[in-house]
Amino acid sequence: MADAAAAAALLKKEFSEAVLAMASIHGISWLRIQTDQVPLLVHYLHAKPDVRGSLSLLWAVDHRPREARYEVLYLFTLAERQDWLLLSTELSDETRLFRSITPHIHAAQWYEREIRDMFGLIPQGHPDLRRLVRHEHWPKGTHPLKKDFAWDQVLGRQQGEYRFRHIEGEGVFEAPVGPIHAGIIEPGHFRFSVAGEPILQLEVRHFWKHRGVEKLFEQRTLIDAVPLAERVSGDTSVGHGLAYCQAVEMMMGMTVPRRGRYLRSLFLELERIHNHLGDVGAICNDTAYTLAHAHCGRMKERIMQLNDRLTGSRFLRGVLTVGGVTRGLAALQFDEIVAELDQIEKDFSELESIIFANASLADRLETTGVLTERTARDHVVTGVIGRASGIDRDIRRDRPFAAYDELPVNVALYQYGDVRARLRVRIDEIHESIRLIREIRRKIPAGPIAVEPSRVPNPGEWGLSAVEGWRGEILYYVMAGENGCIHRCKVRDPSFVNWPAIQWAVQGNIIPDFPLINKSFNLSYAGNDL
Repeated sequence: MADAAAAAALLKKEFSEAVLAMASIHGISWLRIQTDQVPLLVHYLHAKPDVRGSLSLLWAVDHRPREARYEVLYLFTLAERQDWLLLSTELSDETRLFRSITPHIHAAQWYEREIRDMFGLIPQGHPDLRRLVRHEHWPKGTHPLKKDFAWDQVLGRQQGEYRFRHIEGEGVFEAPVGPIHAGIIEPGHFRFSVAGEPILQLEVRHFWKHRGVEKLFEQRTLIDAVPLAERVSGDTSVGHGLAYCQAVEMMMGMTVPRRGRYLRSLFLELERIHNHLGDVGAICNDTAYTLAHAHCGRMKERIMQLNDRLTGSRFLRGVLTVGGVTRGLAALQFDEIVAELDQIEKDFSELESIIFANASLADRLETTGVLTERTARDHVVTGVIGRASGIDRDIRRDRPFAAYDELPVNVALYQYGDVRARLRVRIDEIHESIRLIREIRRKIPAGPIAVEPSRVPNPGEWGLSAVEGWRGEILYYVMAGENGCIHRCKVRDPSFVNWPAIQWAVQGNIIPDFPLINKSFNLSYAGNDL
């Protein structure tokens, strides 16, 4: 299969009665599908060998008050060329039912539960319709992303009980952990079922810190929402901010100047380095190898202090704007960046050799928390976790953004899917990010760093963007409303697709292994819970 346009034409040919409309929007092939035919068509798209579409995003839009209808949208990434194919189906204002695709595509499970909670649209045939985002204290009939729900509405509380999955049998017992944890950690509930020591089942329950972020976006204009995007997940300010900006720029038809695109890549790689350094140290710390943790913490702090000197923010907040970047860098600052990274890479390489010479550390990491390639593909796992399990995907290479079309990326890839493989991916990516920053310094062109928006989009126009953040692929869909405001902003942090997969990675391990496995995933609670 050549590309998404060819795949769309094939679907139109094979399912002519089901396909109601076909177009290309912003270069993205789009099909509108009859609601009752969606499961059949997506099963074909997902299973056909020469197409092999993987579900990257599934979301809903309430088009009221402009139009009395809902829309459910399905974004697929095609295997061969990583092209996007967008499917949509419409529901009338009175219709609450749509056909679930979860029996055909496992990765749709959380997306469809989220749509039910937030919009009140019910996926018929879904195998698990328990609440996901709206915990049991939410009043019945409360669906906060419907347009008739006020963003500042104060809700009463009701009593309710969440029914966890239970394994019955002699000697089986449950060990609940969280959502309140010792130390400084975000809230998440983990319920283990064990017989003896091995874990038979883990059920993850999150969304304890749901903040209504997508509803808050609807109170902002397209231009002034960047600070909110930067705070979706605090350690991924550049990744989320850039994904938001690119979606708006697609909608407006804006072209960011080359120097601005290079600076965006620079800031994104600095963010990747300091987070990966922290993760390498934290994984070692969870094996009681505190020497490595201390040195990684020292190197991470040097990067964050460098960030502060360059931009005024340790987390690189405020450097992005719709149309480019807000901070230009002089030649002397590039010299400072490279000199700092040269020293850090020297120190890190020495530490790396010590880490991999430690036999007891290797014994602790190898074969622990294995996520197989098959399971990773079934969940459409992304980023570091996917590449450690054999999924050769990095959208810096596969769907270049910012300046990555001029900065070829070497993708770190391992097959074993254990904690050690996830550690190795991060280590390799630290070196690759440092190499890329040296390339940026060598190649960055002169010129402006931003352009001003030239028009206000019409209501209903939209943009879609992907960024390879340090955890993995971040997706944003932004639709314009009246007077330059946001009608709908769908956010997908990589943690949303990776959290369900950790439930499979722990099986067969023991509960004391879980902190190490969890740290090797290092997923965001805030980015997941929104």
